[in-house]
Amino acid sequence: MLRQCRSVVSHLPYYHSRRSIRSALALRISNSPHQQSHNHTSNTNNNNTNNNNNKMRLISPLIVLTTAAAWSSRPMSSTASMEAASPPNRDPRCPYYGCPKTPHDVHYNYDAVKLALQKIRDTKRIHADRHSVGVLQESIATDAVTLTLIGYKGGQLTDQINQDRAVIVSPYYITKESSSSNTAIQQERILMGVFDGHAPRGEQVSEFAATELPPLLATKLRNALDHCSSSEDIMEKTANVLSETFIELDQRVPADPSGRCTATVVLRQGSKIYVANAGDSRSFIVAYRPSTMRCEIVYMTREDKPNLPEEKARVEAAGGQVYIPIRGTSRVVYQDPETMAPTGLAMSRSIGDWAAGKMGVIPDPIVHVLDIPTIVATEMEGYQVENDGWVGSHEEDDVYIFAISATDGMMDYLDEGDIAKILAHSLFEATGVHPISACEHLVFAAAQAWQQAKQGRYRDDISIAVTALRRPPTRASQ
Repeated sequence: MLRQCRSVVSHLPYYHSRRSIRSALALRISNSPHQQSHNHTSNTNNNNTNNNNNKMRLISPLIVLTTAAAWSSRPMSSTASMEAASPPNRDPRCPYYGCPKTPHDVHYNYDAVKLALQKIRDTKRIHADRHSVGVLQESIATDAVTLTLIGYKGGQLTDQINQDRAVIVSPYYITKESSSSNTAIQQERILMGVFDGHAPRGEQVSEFAATELPPLLATKLRNALDHCSSSEDIMEKTANVLSETFIELDQRVPADPSGRCTATVVLRQGSKIYVANAGDSRSFIVAYRPSTMRCEIVYMTREDKPNLPEEKARVEAAGGQVYIPIRGTSRVVYQDPETMAPTGLAMSRSIGDWAAGKMGVIPDPIVHVLDIPTIVATEMEGYQVENDGWVGSHEEDDVYIFAISATDGMMDYLDEGDIAKILAHSLFEATGVHPISACEHLVFAAAQAWQQAKQGRYRDDISIAVTALRRPPTRASQ
């Protein structure tokens, strides 16, 4: 039985752990005059529509689905060899920065997708290969998958529009050449992002962000890292580039005067993990050890809500108004550019929100940097278990690290710990189901929770993306 995935970040400022070594894991980089210093916890926003107590708990029988399937993607190299490795032969059918993978809809898609999902659910791991996934290969990258489900906002089913988008590029390149003498340029990379569109034409903005972010970020990274002299320089410039990319996307969105989207992006570059977030979609970084069946969330983005003190202060300084109800979520009040009626935005940061931008809503992401070796060292130290005393470390390095990004359509009703442990089992355990089957299960679990809560009157779009970021050296080929 897989142990409950624990979060050590839910009650601590800046998502630092209870142990001092964790303080080195998350380094906030301030990249803009808009971005003010802040102290927060994941419990700061007491006005979220759905409290953690209302989230559906995925009980242990749901961890192991009825059939086992294979994870058919290529193995990742170990962290120890990430920075010096040369990129493999690239697929000539893909853009220079890599092959972008995007989510299929688990239900409202063409029959081939449903058949492929059924086939992979019924395929044992030992019998599966890359051909087993069929058309789902469009949603599968190296040790990574993404899926979505269109929501229901009222009216005819045929009129529904899925405004969620996601993209995974693994491996992710920033140059057209297969080799370079610049080690900063040559580092191995993985890119993952999830974007939740809002308002009329919000799907155009999220589509634009998911399509344009990979090449735009690659260009900016290549230019910024070309003359880096130190690891600290690389880290600072990469964080700045992520922020600049969000801001430029905001300036170039095609859906004026309406349309906007959240953006949560994970970039693994060499031995560092960069997480950039604007809005109320979420990304979290998870460490997993098979020897102890221990799954731990070491970092999680916050939801950028208007009632957060520093967000509220910025909005009000720009002349905006923050509405904080007794129940429900806080909102930035502004005038809709199309209807000219007063309306409210349930987040304080987003891409493409030009009208609300005049009231202090900004696209600038909050960027955190995590160090993979530090995470591994911390996990290998041993840990405290409530009522059970101290558990010593396991000598063998068996620490896996992976990232999950999801829109609020999933996060509003599912517990992040349950999501993490299900995906850890599918990614790294021989008895686990294929990760795309695990994501399918999570999507339908979220949809069921929406059905129970809203009695079928409303369901948000639901999207998830997951990627492995680190396999231990002794298990890199598994």
